Amino acid sequence: MSDSSGGELSIENEPVGVTDKEDLVNDVFPSLDMQRNIITQLLNTNEKQAKEGDRVYIIPQLWYAKFLDPQIVESKQLGPIDTSTICRDYDNFILVDYERCPYLSLPESVFVKLIEWYGLAINSQPVCTSLILDENNNLVTEYNQCVFRVHHLVASTYERRYNNRKVAYFAISKLSTLKQLSIKILDTFFDRETELDISKAKFKIWFVKDSDANSATSVLNSSYLLDPLQFMGFPVHTRITPQLFARTLKDTGIFTGDFVVEIRQSNQNYHWISNYFMYNELAPSSGTTGLSNLGNTCYMNSALQCLVHIPELRDYFLYGGYEREINTENPLGYQGYIARAFSLLIQNLFGNRASISANHTASTACSPTNFKNTIGHFNSMFAGYMQQDSQEFITFLLDGLHEDLNRIVKKPYVEKPSLSPEDNKNDFNVIKKLAEDTWKLHLLRNDSIITDLFVGLYESTLQCPECNNISITFDPYNDLTLPLPVNTVWHCKVKVFPQNSPPCILEVEMSKSSTYQDLKEYVSKYAEIDSQNLYGCEIFSHQFYNNYESPESNSQFLPIQELISESDDVIFYEIQASENDIIVPVLNSRIEEGFKSPRLFGVPFFIVLSPQDRTNPGAVRYAIENYYSHLSGGFVEFPLQRPDKLSSSSTLAFLSERYPNVDFDEFKDILQYVTRKDIESVDCYFKIKIMDNSPSEGETDRELLSDAEKSEPEFWTPFSLTNLNKSKDISDFLDPVIRNIYEHPATFYRTQSNSSQETSLEDSSTTKEKREDMELTQHDSDIDLDNQKQENDLGLHQEFGQLATSSPRTLIVHSHSVIVCEWSDEAIQEVFSEDKLIHWEKPAELKNSQLEEERQKRQQQEERRITLHDCLKLFSKREVLGLNDSWYCPTCKAHRQATKQIQLWNTPDILLIHLKRFENLRSFSDKIDEVVDFPINGLDMSQYLVNKGDPQGNIYDLIAVDNHYGGLGGGHYTAYVKNVSDGKWYYFDDSRVTETSPEQSVASSAYLLFYIRRTKDGKIGNNQLQEIITKGREQHILSVQEMHARQRLIYDTNKTDSEEEVEHEDAGRLGEDNFEDKRDNSEPNAESGGSHENSISARSTDYSVKSLEVGRLQPSEPYDGSENNMSRRKLRLLNKTYTDTNIAHSPASSISSDGGDSIGASVSRSKSKDDTLLRSPSKN
Repeated sequence: MSDSSGGELSIENEPVGVTDKEDLVNDVFPSLDMQRNIITQLLNTNEKQAKEGDRVYIIPQLWYAKFLDPQIVESKQLGPIDTSTICRDYDNFILVDYERCPYLSLPESVFVKLIEWYGLAINSQPVCTSLILDENNNLVTEYNQCVFRVHHLVASTYERRYNNRKVAYFAISKLSTLKQLSIKILDTFFDRETELDISKAKFKIWFVKDSDANSATSVLNSSYLLDPLQFMGFPVHTRITPQLFARTLKDTGIFTGDFVVEIRQSNQNYHWISNYFMYNELAPSSGTTGLSNLGNTCYMNSALQCLVHIPELRDYFLYGGYEREINTENPLGYQGYIARAFSLLIQNLFGNRASISANHTASTACSPTNFKNTIGHFNSMFAGYMQQDSQEFITFLLDGLHEDLNRIVKKPYVEKPSLSPEDNKNDFNVIKKLAEDTWKLHLLRNDSIITDLFVGLYESTLQCPECNNISITFDPYNDLTLPLPVNTVWHCKVKVFPQNSPPCILEVEMSKSSTYQDLKEYVSKYAEIDSQNLYGCEIFSHQFYNNYESPESNSQFLPIQELISESDDVIFYEIQASENDIIVPVLNSRIEEGFKSPRLFGVPFFIVLSPQDRTNPGAVRYAIENYYSHLSGGFVEFPLQRPDKLSSSSTLAFLSERYPNVDFDEFKDILQYVTRKDIESVDCYFKIKIMDNSPSEGETDRELLSDAEKSEPEFWTPFSLTNLNKSKDISDFLDPVIRNIYEHPATFYRTQSNSSQETSLEDSSTTKEKREDMELTQHDSDIDLDNQKQENDLGLHQEFGQLATSSPRTLIVHSHSVIVCEWSDEAIQEVFSEDKLIHWEKPAELKNSQLEEERQKRQQQEERRITLHDCLKLFSKREVLGLNDSWYCPTCKAHRQATKQIQLWNTPDILLIHLKRFENLRSFSDKIDEVVDFPINGLDMSQYLVNKGDPQGNIYDLIAVDNHYGGLGGGHYTAYVKNVSDGKWYYFDDSRVTETSPEQSVASSAYLLFYIRRTKDGKIGNNQLQEIITKGREQHILSVQEMHARQRLIYDTNKTDSEEEVEHEDAGRLGEDNFEDKRDNSEPNAESGGSHENSISARSTDYSVKSLEVGRLQPSEPYDGSENNMSRRKLRLLNKTYTDTNIAHSPASSISSDGGDSIGASVSRSKSKDDTLLRSPSKN
């Protein structure tokens, strides 16, 4: 560190707490009170002697306030000074926000004493600045130093595009001379350009400035490397020469700006780059420049190539016509950032550039980094590097350009026009007037180049199926999405279980976008069953898997293709239920050999029970047997299906004898299901078991029926993976008398008939014993039919009789009961044997004649190639709206499934056709890879338009095709583009560009088609747009002429030896008037002294070291490369006055010297004003 007199100042900095010898410390350092007195004396002395240029040091205000706090009596309470809390970047003098961490400045003598006593904290460095006189001639601390950026002028930025890092910058005091400034510029430059040989380098330093209009989007903000065209585009070029070295920045009034360094190696014989256009011609781009892939950005590159090759769109941005139309006040826009980024991209692709010399190769691609960053900033979808949809990108870009360039500053409120009921909707003139009114109102809010070129009108017609009311409206569009007439059919076979006939199967083909309700209507039509009585379920593993009728089912929103796959087992059940009926699901189980627990088999189904049937086991069994009869194809006669029923209870003498107190007339509804046939058991085919999970036991039919009467029949399905062991036999839910009637009708009948026959008593007794054993085994509560104790038996019968007559019947099946029918293997084989023509797993097939006709039509279509004509016809095809898209008819005052038709009213000058290759459904997507045959030239859109009267005609020619290869969610994008510069077609694959033929674009990869209207004069767009482009082109020509004049001026005033200029070695200083901007209209200054290749003979006059020269060496001076490099490092270290090893305890701040954020932070310090000694920056 140097003191104010120019000597070197050494500060011993030892952190507090390094020794435990406190007595020694107290002897060396004065007490805290003495320290305060010493500091006060030093401050008073410095205040009297202070002058401009004196060094001051910035420390945290909080630490100094504690130092002066009388309540702090020991110095160890203070600790070392931590400057890391107030400085973000020591090298570039970037301080933190004063509001967050206040700071102040101290004279150097005061700072040295404080460092001697307390030292610097770890990771801290001295923050040094100077005193400076402000505009009122008051001494203040220079908290805001000058900030400058450094650029490198190169012949071509393409060769070094991957090294084009952020702009380098540095900070320096306003009191620095231009010589010190030049040394700092070269330090910064050579720190980055380490590969350059400094000993052989000749250099020039230029101060440049862009116009105020371009300040926001200037290349100086983003690019370290500058090419000759960019350099010559700046209106201000001032070369820093030795004659100006004595002047200070404060004198020149330059406190921020950009410096450009150009280098010429002494051993290479070519001209200075600043004179580039004196030896190279300026020519327009060939239009065949590719775009670098930044990482999955092919979707953007292909779309951009298609757009930028539209002549009017290109010229509008290339010649600056957009600048006068940027709308920064549009709340829907992006303050012009998207428009400016797009313009900069077009400038890079099509802007004038130098003709290629032998020393440089042509640039074949440019990097759209700035453009992508801008788009990603405003739309997070495009911020990362994931693959995106090119069509979605174009949609966002066109919308962003439109809003940024909208000529309407304040959008008025408008209402969409419509036809009145009295208007004749069949009159074309009436419809045309509606279209014109709609377009005029649209232009009141939307008027830009995008509207001029890309926007047309749709005509949408809706017709109510009930009242035939027609609604006609018009809507703008900027891309035409066309469906492809390919096989979009969903195919499946569904089963139908009618309520009173055998099962059947129906083959179904529908559109993939159809809904479940559409499928239901389809089945209803061909099965001739009311759709209201159809209930759909998916069956899996012999149980209900998906209830499509449930409100929680995906059938409420998913298209049929996503809801049902071709392999799903779907059954539609016909269920006719009246009010108060319940719908009961029935499962089928079997106990296989070797297993104890039952397993499901077959197909589940539903039965309907009335309130009376729910207490009648015979009615329950009859309903089940009736359904099984249909499921088995009607070839099996179940017990209760037989005609020989007992007609009266009088025939049941046995029951009357056993139950003398029971009035069997009350059980007529149960007795009607008793059969006369000689069967061993009513369960001879299957047992009925019930799983009941809803009402508690003991509830009666009266209590539950009152609830049932309050609602309609509920369709529900049990959960899958049902535990069958929880089911109970139906007899467990029956009263004793009802159980005997249900379970033993054949036994009672057989006992009565055997009493009239002469049968041995032993045989009868044996039969009874067997029957007793069977009954006692199956039901613990069964009565003993052969009890020899007549008195007890009679008493028991009387008890049952009283129970049966006095109590209401208990419900057998509740509203959420599940019936399980348990079958034996023998019964299954008998009822559902494979030899039967029809059964539940082999249903009868329903004929679908319409299906065959539609298949033949599709087969004929598949045999021929799809054309763009087919897509356009399909686009305007009438369709019936789905239930979820129903239209509210103003006449009917209700939502209707109206007939909808969309037609093209007109087409824009640029017709962007989007071939809808991606089917994006809710949970499934796919890509259509069919080839669509589209014309290259002469697309006549007249036959597809409602309004065919466009005066410019409706003939279009292809100019670009955006391609997509691969599958959904990935793949690769390329583009076929017609280059209007030479009329040839090129294939753009990111940075690779090859010549091709347009016929190659007609392939399955074609995704977006760009057509341009064919006009007589070859121009598109309205007169306003053509006028803007013409004026912009004229201004562009004028600016090119001005650039050539500027080049001549620079050349005349900065010639070199090779350009026949006599080098001046005079290092004398000229007057202040030599530091002048050389603008377009300025005259060459004869006193300027010309070019100085040896501008700075040494990078610091304080050190006479030959190797520090950065200009051309004198012939007599030998060059030692190692000494040169070492001295350069020394010079940089000496410029940092705090680099003594006793002071610097840590590396520099982590803030990057080439970061844009640091520049912004440095500039933000301008709000803190300079202040006097011991004063912090004042608050604004």
